Amino acid sequence: MTGMRARTQPSVAPGGLRFGRAVIVLACLFAAASLSGCRDAREIESVGFVLGLGIDETADGRIEVWAQVALPSAKPAEEEKQQSWTARSVGDTVWDAVRQLNDRSTKVLFRAHVRALVFGERFARGGVARALDVLARDGQFRYKSWVFVTSDPVGDVLGVETKQSSSAALSLDDLMRNTARSSTAPRSRFLDLLTSIEQPGDQPLLARVSLVGPTEAGGQAEGEESTAEAGRGQGARGPEGPEGAKGTPDTEPNELRVEGSAALCGDRMVGWLDAEETAMALMVCNKLPAYSFVMPMPGGEGGTIGFDMIRSHADTLFPKGIHTGHAAELVTEVVIRITGTVDIREVLSSEQLMSMQSLDSLQAGISRHLEAGVRRLVDAAQNRLGCDVISIGECVRRRVPAKAWEEDVAPTWHDQFRAITIVPDVRFTVGKRGMTMQSPRPVH
Repeated sequence: MTGMRARTQPSVAPGGLRFGRAVIVLACLFAAASLSGCRDAREIESVGFVLGLGIDETADGRIEVWAQVALPSAKPAEEEKQQSWTARSVGDTVWDAVRQLNDRSTKVLFRAHVRALVFGERFARGGVARALDVLARDGQFRYKSWVFVTSDPVGDVLGVETKQSSSAALSLDDLMRNTARSSTAPRSRFLDLLTSIEQPGDQPLLARVSLVGPTEAGGQAEGEESTAEAGRGQGARGPEGPEGAKGTPDTEPNELRVEGSAALCGDRMVGWLDAEETAMALMVCNKLPAYSFVMPMPGGEGGTIGFDMIRSHADTLFPKGIHTGHAAELVTEVVIRITGTVDIREVLSSEQLMSMQSLDSLQAGISRHLEAGVRRLVDAAQNRLGCDVISIGECVRRRVPAKAWEEDVAPTWHDQFRAITIVPDVRFTVGKRGMTMQSPRPVH
């Protein structure tokens, strides 16, 4: 019995042993951190954090890659002195250009913080899959990066120093976060683009970014020379980039505007949608959180009235049903029914909204106005673009067997889409009318 009692009473408690091991591990980690702290402080100065990435195609078919790079300081006291520059490289392929960009840079380019990916129009029309393949294989590239298309030189867009920020990529990030309040551009991210281009019935819209001169930004009078050309190619107001280019300290900054969209069919850009067409497309696809618009006062009395769209919901209806046979017989007519609510924000008219009859007339006028916008969008999608940018095909795909979609519909969907009769049915009501139904009359 004594021997058995001795074997059941260990000299060190198991809990104490585990605690001791934990203390040893923590001590080792602390020592390692203490020893490597100074080295990390030196290494961060050799890193260039890529905030914006631009890709375009040159006139001779080569690939041009731009990187807007932030240069952080390892010393907290120098945080206000952080600068950025824009680097450029040209290669035969996207990867070749990216590789050369890395090889020529004096900094280690780190791509995990890319806020904005900007495609030039020429490259986008040739197919963005060439870039998606490279970036999707990059373990650093973040899938939440905003994606844009521009008709301006990509280097100018990424190199511009706006009044709000010295980094174009950060300005674009802020602009996209604010589009939820205006919705004149799609909130397109890299992951959304990556997944949607493979679905013929769900074609992506990418936000359009444009350079805005001082006149449009509110800073230049008519006839004054624009600074767009002066600011082109400016990398930063600070230290030299890898290619030795410096920005011009006294150059008037331009601004960036995110408005409208580029329509893609597959991975190839097929055209532009303006701000109103983009808003209508987002509304049809139930991706319009808010929208502000102004329209003529109904009734022909003159004046205008402004609204905030508070709510909208779209349904795609197939009155003649969906057949699972040959693609040409699958869908012949579609009704897009949209309901919603608007709030009155401004009335510039002598007409007063005092009676229920005038309110009914106003609601009918709002519905006609928005319905006309949807009709214009449908015409642009079917005739000008020839591509299903309003996701009718996605509604069809969810209603037919997978085999019928893949074999009979998907291969020729865009041809069929152009032949479909699409009928908008828009019905909106007025919610808040403000504290008065009667607008103040101007004093003459």
